[in-house]
Amino acid sequence: MTVATLGDVIRPGTTRGLDFVTLDELTKRTGINPDSILKFALGEMLCNALDKDSTEIGIDVQVEGDFYRLEVADDGGKKLSLKEIKLILDFENKASSKRGFLRVSRGYLGNALKSIFGYSYVLAESKGLTPPDITVKTGNRQYRIVLKPDRIKEVIESEIATTKREDDDFTTFIVKFPKDVITSQQFQRPHSSSPSVLDLVFATSIVNPTRKISYNLFNIEEGTLGKPQEGKAIRQETSVLWYTQKQFQSLYEDFVRVTPEAQLKEFIPLFRGFTSKKLIGEILQKLNSGNHDSGRNSTVQFFPATAIKDLPKEGVAKLFAAIRARAKPVAKRSIPSVLGVVGEKSFESLREQNGWERLKYVMLPGIQVECPTCLGSNISGYTSPCRSQDHVEFPYLIELAIFDRKNDDKEGLKVYQCVNFMASMEEIFSSRIFDINYRLGRVGISKDMPFTVVAHLVCPVLKWLNYGKSGLDE
Repeated sequence: MTVATLGDVIRPGTTRGLDFVTLDELTKRTGINPDSILKFALGEMLCNALDKDSTEIGIDVQVEGDFYRLEVADDGGKKLSLKEIKLILDFENKASSKRGFLRVSRGYLGNALKSIFGYSYVLAESKGLTPPDITVKTGNRQYRIVLKPDRIKEVIESEIATTKREDDDFTTFIVKFPKDVITSQQFQRPHSSSPSVLDLVFATSIVNPTRKISYNLFNIEEGTLGKPQEGKAIRQETSVLWYTQKQFQSLYEDFVRVTPEAQLKEFIPLFRGFTSKKLIGEILQKLNSGNHDSGRNSTVQFFPATAIKDLPKEGVAKLFAAIRARAKPVAKRSIPSVLGVVGEKSFESLREQNGWERLKYVMLPGIQVECPTCLGSNISGYTSPCRSQDHVEFPYLIELAIFDRKNDDKEGLKVYQCVNFMASMEEIFSSRIFDINYRLGRVGISKDMPFTVVAHLVCPVLKWLNYGKSGLDE
């Protein structure tokens, strides 16, 4: 078993019943109202495409009878098998490959596709329409899916019709939503505090300049953004210093449930700075000597080949403390390389492509401290390290790019807000996080001035006010 396989494994979760075809439950689960479902679906499907090794992504929105038809395609190398399609459609359990890791990632909902499929069904049903099929094209197969909720058994079953097709190297998802549920404001311009569908696409392209994103919105708004390039993927690093003891314990238990025979030498390297076999050996040797020094006949044996299922709860706590003691925090100067960054050069290319006149770019790296002992004080104020096992400090960075559009007299200030390489559906930079209006006002920029502003937050530990990612907690 390799580390990559261990990190990508899909875990089971709790029973969901009919939650995914119940409007109230879907609203609670996603944090969005039904009239915003098209933007939500586009955002989540775009996240899935960006998280793959794709270089080209296609977005198509059209009217088809009583429905809006949303299609998102990507050329990523990963193709879905029938078994994986069935796993996506297993509404009894939550399937998530994110596994609770604290690292930079675009998506948040491990069950986003289930929510999208469920919204398609329940909104059509609420309007007296026949729920539309869901289509997935991948490899040389096309899957046409029909949801079949059983109200008596309280389960959601699915019919999957499989047909052969010519492989075009793209994986495509097609979903439909009733037209009269979705507000037309989602397609309107100019940009407002609630971005349009085109705003979401444009802002996402800004912070993913190495992906080619083509879009066609009702054959009216058409275009291509970005340039396809290999590489520049989000670095999937996670530091043990970003976890409290309880969070680490929960993550460990997830691995035990899914891969109980996995060994300590496979689990420890998942954390930043612990790929060295020598370092892993030193940590485990220290733990074993601690057992010996305690004078107790401990049954806990910390060897590289020890199965993770064989460690009792107190053993996991000892392992956590030992790894923390050898972990190195991320310095401010290293944050851009650890988290990934769009960078001034990419924003300069964007300025040239749009014919804008000037660019002011600022990158602000920082360290966030969360600790009940330290009471949220800034880490730089400490004279000695905090010994609390719940002391957490994680890096973040904010990129701010301001473009001057002096020759544009049609639109005033436009602000695009992005989090972890993905456009946000709502205005997230409030006064509690990073007050954009205050910062712009200090340099004399008002809402009537023709400027474009991109505010981009990159952080491995995000606390959202709701599942729909419409606001950040402090």
